[in-house]
Amino acid sequence: MSAPAPLPIEQVGPYRVLRAIGAGGSARIDLARIDRAYGFQRHVVIKRPLEHLREDPNVAASLHREARIGGRLRHPNLVAVLDAGVHDRYDYLVLEYIHGTSLRGLMQTDDPHVVREVPLATIIAIAVDIARGLHAAHELLDETGAPLGLVHRDISPGNVLLALDGSVKVSDFGIAKETRVSTLSGSMHGTVTYMAPEQCRGHAFDRRADIFSLGVILHELLTHRRLFLADNDVASLHRVLSGEVPRPGALVPSVPAALDDIVMTAVASDPGARYATARELADALEAFAAREGIVFGARLVARSVENVAGARQAPWIASTTVVDPPRRAEPSLVAVIESLEAEPGEEIGVQFGPSDPRTLEEGEVPSSPAETRPMPARRPPWRRRPAPWAIVTAVVGIVIAVGATQSHHHGRTVHVQAPPAVSPSAPAPMPAAEIAPTPTASEPARAAAPTPVAEPGPVAEPTPAPPAEPAPARAAIPPKKSTHHSTRGAAAGSNVQAVAPPAPVPSPEPTGSARPPARVEWNPTMLLPSDKPK
Repeated sequence: MSAPAPLPIEQVGPYRVLRAIGAGGSARIDLARIDRAYGFQRHVVIKRPLEHLREDPNVAASLHREARIGGRLRHPNLVAVLDAGVHDRYDYLVLEYIHGTSLRGLMQTDDPHVVREVPLATIIAIAVDIARGLHAAHELLDETGAPLGLVHRDISPGNVLLALDGSVKVSDFGIAKETRVSTLSGSMHGTVTYMAPEQCRGHAFDRRADIFSLGVILHELLTHRRLFLADNDVASLHRVLSGEVPRPGALVPSVPAALDDIVMTAVASDPGARYATARELADALEAFAAREGIVFGARLVARSVENVAGARQAPWIASTTVVDPPRRAEPSLVAVIESLEAEPGEEIGVQFGPSDPRTLEEGEVPSSPAETRPMPARRPPWRRRPAPWAIVTAVVGIVIAVGATQSHHHGRTVHVQAPPAVSPSAPAPMPAAEIAPTPTASEPARAAAPTPVAEPGPVAEPTPAPPAEPAPARAAIPPKKSTHHSTRGAAAGSNVQAVAPPAPVPSPEPTGSARPPARVEWNPTMLLPSDKPK
């Protein structure tokens, strides 16, 4: 079966559309990305007319105005317009992407008449940033250096963006008006509940209309309720035109009187009674904060935005991404080996299960299946120490081999009894081997007790041992010749047959109590060619 065809990729000019963000009354907003050389990528916002309004000349004129004005606006508190163009016979704008929420999202609650409570320092920080951005737009000049007399006309919570980094930006200059001279507005644009009275009446207005709108926002943030909201736009319009604005301190007694005066100056019905510029309003708020010892800034705005919007991922990151909880890292093989290494004289006890964590003494029988015997420390080949039983076995083998070679020169055959088999978990072996003589052709066999090996010196004439029983189900291992000489073998004057010790026999599993391993006697049945009877 063939793989499904990939979804078509929508392109708007050189920008690849990733997903829809939202839509307004006449335009839609999409998240897009532009890819350039050297791995350059940037995520932006594409603003374009709704499908059914792409032939509307008024919508096209609004985009043209926003592109022309936005290309000249450069301020940290204003959303930057990055590009503009025509695609498939409709206009589009490219704006910077602000990762966060709008001021409306910060203020709104389940009750449309109630505003979310915001700390006073955050309120001052937001209002100051809006005022600074508005002043930059109001002071915009044309190409000849003449003031444009720009007025936003729609300063409302929906057109103020709050980023998760604490930045505050004014957006949407689509209905901004250039008021070089005082003229009639001709029509009413904007949000009724935030419009200035002269703007609602259709009279001439200037930048002070935007100051009134910002004063309404400040009033609502301080009193936690909407100022002019009514059941419908007509009722809201009557409230605006009435000019009746209660003082914030009358609704919330905790509001300082000095802040009351600042708000009431901004929302005065007479434009002449308001602040002349937005910068004056910002200065008044900063002076009040300084007198009251209120510290404000982007950090406080970021905290409030995160409390409301949450620490969201950027929209171009897949929402299905799941971050697994941290897991305990598995140790590497080298780390395991190094952890098992023990210093000289140390032993490492191994335990399985939640039983008694103590280590068992050597030879002790486990009391439950969860316990086990102590295991010797494991070391890398270049650092591993030989076990004590291996050292004893090797020394005894060398002594026997040297004695056998020296005895071979005197023509007498001596039977050598190998040490008992030793396992790593069995008790320590005997410290020395026992030597029993083997009868020759010229001497009668006689029983004699085995003589233990003593210190080097004269050795008595060995007595013959009783006939040995053959080892059960085990083949004899031919001995190896040795050219080493032993003073003990020379003094004895006999030929000695050296036999290597058998391989260690693993100890049986303990059933009830520890049992010592059975003693094994090694009786060789093969003779060297030089030891044949003469």
